Amino acid sequence: MNEQPKNSNLKQNPCHICGSQEFIWGRSVSNEYDWLYFRAEGGMWGDGEKLRARKCSKCKNVQFFADVEY
Repeated sequence: MNEQPKNSNLKQNPCHICGSQEFIWGRSVSNEYDWLYFRAEGGMWGDGEKLRARKCSKCKNVQFFADVEY
């Protein structure tokens, strides 16, 4: 089920659960100061990308994106 994004600008794609286009953008943190990161298997400490998140205002689904400006 690897569907191609409808738009190359991910922040403009509708929610894949309910179809809404109203989101709250933010980030996920492990505590008040730390970002959550994605690191590929075999990566070393310091490798990785900050994860940003968007929450659908309608169904509350949360999606994570690596290195997406919002």
